[in-house]
Amino acid sequence: MQAVSTKSFLTTATAAARALPARRALARRAGRVVVRSAEEPAQSAPTESANSSSATPPPPPPPPPAKKDVSFGEAMAFSGAGPETINGRLAMLGFIAALGAEASSGESIFQQIGDAEPSILFAFIMFAAASLIPIFKGVKKESFAFFSPEAEMLNGRAAMIGFALLIAIEAKSGAAFF
Repeated sequence: MQAVSTKSFLTTATAAARALPARRALARRAGRVVVRSAEEPAQSAPTESANSSSATPPPPPPPPPAKKDVSFGEAMAFSGAGPETINGRLAMLGFIAALGAEASSGESIFQQIGDAEPSILFAFIMFAAASLIPIFKGVKKESFAFFSPEAEMLNGRAAMIGFALLIAIEAKSGAAFF
């Protein structure tokens, strides 16, 4: 019995001796921590104007400017936002639709328009209305991911030129271009 208790005492003492340098290092690190604080500004004697200004909350910020509704005439004016936006979107739609239909059926643009005139008119009216509603409400054009208003205008202009050239080429040749 005596040997067991001496052995456990020695094991405990050895473990404590091994942990002693780590404890000392920890104590030294803890002893090196210096806490400093800034001096608080001196409080001057409260005055009547200071009390009245601190009791009154600051004025609220001005409200954001209201969105201005745009009339049909302003939207569709020569320098308005409507014509180029609508024509660009319709040209993108028309060029891609013509390309796909020519590739699948082999018909020219003129044959395609003759075959599906009501549905083409319906699609154009819906796209024009969907483009005009945000313009009438005065919504600001914003970027979304890699879609930006500048990229849309550039793509619309390219589609207008491409669609016009496609019509001219097919009118001259009398056959589908793609």
